[in-house]
Amino acid sequence: MKTKKILIRSAQVIVILLIFYFLVKGVIANWDQVKGFDWKFDYPLLILSFVLQMAALFWLVQIWRWILRHTGSTVSYSGLFKVWFFANLGRYLPGKVWQFLGMVYMLEKRGVPPRNTFSTVVLAQTCSVMSGLLIAFAFLGVNLYSQFLSGNPGLIVVIAIFFLAVIALVSYPNLLRKVVNFGLGVLKREKISLDISSKDVIIYILCYSVSWLLFGLAFLVFIKAMAVASFAMYPSLTGAFAFSVNIGFLVLFVPGGIGVREGLLVLLLSTLFPAFFPVPVATLISLLARLWVTVAELLCFSIAVPLK
Repeated sequence: MKTKKILIRSAQVIVILLIFYFLVKGVIANWDQVKGFDWKFDYPLLILSFVLQMAALFWLVQIWRWILRHTGSTVSYSGLFKVWFFANLGRYLPGKVWQFLGMVYMLEKRGVPPRNTFSTVVLAQTCSVMSGLLIAFAFLGVNLYSQFLSGNPGLIVVIAIFFLAVIALVSYPNLLRKVVNFGLGVLKREKISLDISSKDVIIYILCYSVSWLLFGLAFLVFIKAMAVASFAMYPSLTGAFAFSVNIGFLVLFVPGGIGVREGLLVLLLSTLFPAFFPVPVATLISLLARLWVTVAELLCFSIAVPLK
């Protein structure tokens, strides 16, 4: 069993290193093109991008607080803020479960039953991913669809299944509970309890949509702090950011979506704006965006540390 775990961890590390190797190699091989790009550094805009991103993160905590209250559990905003950003560090561990286990453990110490925490985490992540992908599909544009979908009919099937899943969740919200409980039953784990209505699901999806719109604005301002970019790019940049983050989250094999998110962002930026962001430049921006997101999360973590 230990040998199997070591092999899995080794494979994960190798995949991440290979992705970053090719990304960095592409930047270095085309360094003249990167150096000749019209870079600019606007520090006030960079600070503003962090403020906007952190505002979106603060909003995510509030949404979770509302969802948790739906189960009859009440936790102060400051307490939930600390739980969120302490447990958030678990996203970078393989398996995607450590963040959730940290939330369960810390909230249990605050009197919240594990079932309530796990139920709300499942609902929150489902609504977050669905709203993020809805924003992405709506904002990415017809040109991008024509380039990718024309030669890939399988992608049309995947997108159709996704929209059917959203319709099913909104129409039959308890379907999510049944699906999750079936999986938990197979794993011989305690089942979750989700008593929600279609109205609740719609409200939560709309709330998470606001967070993605904020993240998109922060991403646009981040790019404007480094390069010439117009606000007309906002819909496409928001869609690209939301799509890359959520697909990175769904790839369970890679912790934190590392490499997957960057690769998708490079593909989308260079495809959507080939004149503005050639591949080497888009690659460097995607790598810097990872650092930008991590720094914002660490700033929130530093705020959470002194909270009681």
